[in-house]
Amino acid sequence: MIQIAVIGPGNISHRFMEGMKHVSGARVTSFVSRHPDAVREYAEQYGVEHIGTMEDILLKGGVNAAYISTPNHVHSEQIRFCLERGIHVLCEKPVTVTAREYRDLLELAHERTLILMEAQKALYTPVFTAMKQVLESGELGTVTSAEAGFCRNEGLPDDAWRLNTPGNGALYDVGCYPLAVLFGLFGCGLKETGRSESFYKGTDVSGMIRLSDGTVPLTVRYSIIREGLCGLSITGTNGSLSCPDFWKASSFEITKNGKSETRSFPFESEFAFETQYFVQRIIDGNVFDAAHEAISTSVLEILQR
Repeated sequence: MIQIAVIGPGNISHRFMEGMKHVSGARVTSFVSRHPDAVREYAEQYGVEHIGTMEDILLKGGVNAAYISTPNHVHSEQIRFCLERGIHVLCEKPVTVTAREYRDLLELAHERTLILMEAQKALYTPVFTAMKQVLESGELGTVTSAEAGFCRNEGLPDDAWRLNTPGNGALYDVGCYPLAVLFGLFGCGLKETGRSESFYKGTDVSGMIRLSDGTVPLTVRYSIIREGLCGLSITGTNGSLSCPDFWKASSFEITKNGKSETRSFPFESEFAFETQYFVQRIIDGNVFDAAHEAISTSVLEILQR
């Protein structure tokens, strides 16, 4: 049984814990927090036995893997701490602030025969797998355009740490979702052809990025200050595909010859799939995943510009 420590048991970790109810071969045994007393009730809710700091939990052994859900700018330091102690890592997106940091940590992970995986949940759901199969089968004909977006109104980011620390802003927060799904569906050969951004106190709050594989134009839209596109749409010569909320969707729609068909893949938690994949890789000893490592690297190269 793989024993997992959750580093940073805050808001997003609650959804991870719900997803763990549907994961086999692993369980969360520890919470790592700078303020252990503040998460004691949370730990009791899920039957987590141990609470403490990084040193308290990770230095005494017994933990095989860590799920990191802390602010972006501390990911790199925490990932290195885990890898140097023989602990596999599943880290919330973006896995690091820069592509160079990620490459350096991947090298360390490979040297230690450990897994370093970014928690890009959209790439592991049944819907993503099915959409990729649609594209590979040629069902839509020749793809002529695609657009993916994550636009919602959260209000202006007035917290100092959100404005003045590396790896923050709308592109790192929500823009990485549509970037990852487009790289996942269309390959890592996509090149940026243009972008426009809006800023507030030096931090990006919305924007648009254009990508291309040399023939097909693709568009990414992202915002934390206004509602807009929250989904994926792909148009081809034989039909189109639409998937609202692609990062957590359980269905998508195919339209051909004026007729629409919904393809559904019901599930309880979109977090379960990435975690199960991570756990199975540990069990199987499958340290290397060049395809997904390439997607994470490609996204980071766009994010840091």
